[in-house]
Amino acid sequence: MLMRIIAVDDEKAALEILLDCIKNVEDKADIKGFLLPETAVDYAEKNVCDIAFVDVEMPQMNGMDLAHKLKKINPCMNIIFVTAYKDYSMSAFELHASGYVLKPVTESAIKREMDNLRFPIACDYKDKGIRAVTFGQFDLYVNGEIVHFGRAKSKELLAFLIDRHGGGVTKKEIAGALFEDEAYTRNIQDYLNKIVKELAISLREAGAEEILIKEHNYYAVDVNKFSCDLYEYEKGEAEALNAFRGEYMTQYSFGETTLGRLLD
Repeated sequence: MLMRIIAVDDEKAALEILLDCIKNVEDKADIKGFLLPETAVDYAEKNVCDIAFVDVEMPQMNGMDLAHKLKKINPCMNIIFVTAYKDYSMSAFELHASGYVLKPVTESAIKREMDNLRFPIACDYKDKGIRAVTFGQFDLYVNGEIVHFGRAKSKELLAFLIDRHGGGVTKKEIAGALFEDEAYTRNIQDYLNKIVKELAISLREAGAEEILIKEHNYYAVDVNKFSCDLYEYEKGEAEALNAFRGEYMTQYSFGETTLGRLLD
């Protein structure tokens, strides 16, 4: 699967220059250009985009607003702002953007940002297979396509199991991680059964059911059935070492312990 890149600029001439520079740097990528931010949002909702080059100064919907919409669609999309003003750099960092390029755009500037992306590109590691991305926000990919979960807690459960490196956990341990200070009541146990069931369904629909180990009050992942940036980082693999930017499963509090170990 090809890396998918979108570029958005309301000025046709500027967009053409931007697209030419991107194509010269990444000639094998799937690259689409948009004059209207709304059209870019519609495209991103239907296609998993790895990188978005976004012009900051646009009428109707400016680049910052567009970036927020794109991030809601895919939190791990690399947003690279294109602007004539250096002052936007701080706003870009606050939005957890990958970086920014100053106009007039050059191939060297595009290459610099492409070489230092905030979030790893899933298809860069493996075009086929199951991959967990834990640096930044957690996501699971199958053949380069992001997996969508029926319940947010099902996705959180999978993240917790991956964080445990394949170590088995009980329902009570899961409840402690996913519900923290809540008592382990019958209602929580019933809810956990639904979460586990929904996780199994989501993985089966995505063709990734083989990674889940589910027995009587014992849950784990088979670490031999998928790739993971965390595991590769711990093995000292160069790509994973370069991909880590000090963020790990940022949407889940249980990831803080692992993050502390990675930062030591």
